[in-house]
Amino acid sequence: MASPMQFGKPSERSGTMEHCQTMIMDRNLSQHRNRGINSGTVTPSMGGISRNASYSSDTAPLLQRSGSSIPSILEYESTNNRSSQNPTERPTITEATNTIRFQVIVWYVGKIDMVEGRVPITFRVTIYWNALDEVDEEEQVHDDETSASTLSRRPAWQMHGRQKAFVKELKDVPSQTVEVPPVSILNVVTFDTIGSPEVSLLQEDTRLMRWTCMYRATLIQEHWRVDDFPHDEHEISLRMAVLAHRQPGSQWDRRIWKLSLATADDSQGSVRVPYGLVVDQVSIPEFSYNKNDGLSFAFEPLDHGPGGNIDRDTCLEVKLKVLRDSSYYDRNIMPLLGLLNFVAISITALEAQNFFERALLTLNITFVEIGMRMTADSKLPSASYQIKMQRILNEYFYGLLVLVLESLFVYELHNYGFRGTGVVDAIAALAVFSHNAYTLFTYYSDAATAQKKFFQIKQEKV
Repeated sequence: MASPMQFGKPSERSGTMEHCQTMIMDRNLSQHRNRGINSGTVTPSMGGISRNASYSSDTAPLLQRSGSSIPSILEYESTNNRSSQNPTERPTITEATNTIRFQVIVWYVGKIDMVEGRVPITFRVTIYWNALDEVDEEEQVHDDETSASTLSRRPAWQMHGRQKAFVKELKDVPSQTVEVPPVSILNVVTFDTIGSPEVSLLQEDTRLMRWTCMYRATLIQEHWRVDDFPHDEHEISLRMAVLAHRQPGSQWDRRIWKLSLATADDSQGSVRVPYGLVVDQVSIPEFSYNKNDGLSFAFEPLDHGPGGNIDRDTCLEVKLKVLRDSSYYDRNIMPLLGLLNFVAISITALEAQNFFERALLTLNITFVEIGMRMTADSKLPSASYQIKMQRILNEYFYGLLVLVLESLFVYELHNYGFRGTGVVDAIAALAVFSHNAYTLFTYYSDAATAQKKFFQIKQEKV
């Protein structure tokens, strides 16, 4: 599977991305057709998924593949006796097929704006459903030959607005229409569609439909906290739902149509994980993610929309867990801070009567650390709590000010004739040195713990 990250110009990346996506969908549609022609039977796998259930991309081996006899965790509907039925008879649609099944593929994640809580992302949403109602057709009279020709020809469906698609004949006259679930992105600031949404009829006997659209969007993230910066871990969240016509008796009655995840029979092996994944070539500036974990999926209750507390509707929440790359702070900021404080400690070796020189050198180091603090703050959001990196910079800053006050103290002692100023200098230097060493030790210990927890938790589960 190609990725838009492999190409140089933006136009080439966009064209290549859309070409790759078209190849995947054509392959998916071809496999659906070949399967129906060769076997004469179709095994719909549209089992419902319970509310608040969560799934991750790494659970793909547990899903039932095409031709596999292993039971699926997604409650596959058994239709082994369908081959004995009349091939021309329309199969019985049960309540288990009343699901709107989602597939999400992430193609690109841009630079995360922690200050504004914004994430630029490019992703494709594909939904599968069975058109349980009869397809609306215009009243037309066809002879037997024309009817046979029409049935043998695969129609091309085209979107009309957000909630309907129609069959586009040679003369562009809509002869058939089908209702399309209106998908809404709940936590989006702005978005554009790449190309036009596409609708396909995958299986005629079960009326299995597929709608797919590629989005370039900016998502808003309101749940982020940066207490552990620069070792902070976050979840990029994408929330989707069907909000329109969900009232009882409406087209997409929430009591009948449940949200679910796409299955292996829906995707027909076109992707590694049938309900979604992150393309391997995706890289996130200043952050990293565990490719073994991939995306996680969960159905959460909607705080708004139709339904009360008892009959509340749900939305699909897709999450990608990311960890900040702290290499810049680990290899540049912290070693420099530690070295500056060690130099400040060495200034205490000057004689007590040289207060001006000691204070001037220490304050020069202090101003350097203030500049580093302002640089770090420019990359952080304004928070009502103290961030770990700010706490470290504050403690180093306070240590330098303590050394300046200590120099003044021993200078006054020396003027009063006290001869033990060297002991006072040694105690102050030892205290600041101990604090400096402890801060560096805890910082790098936290860095190692965050990396181990983020990237090795999957191995521990296995």
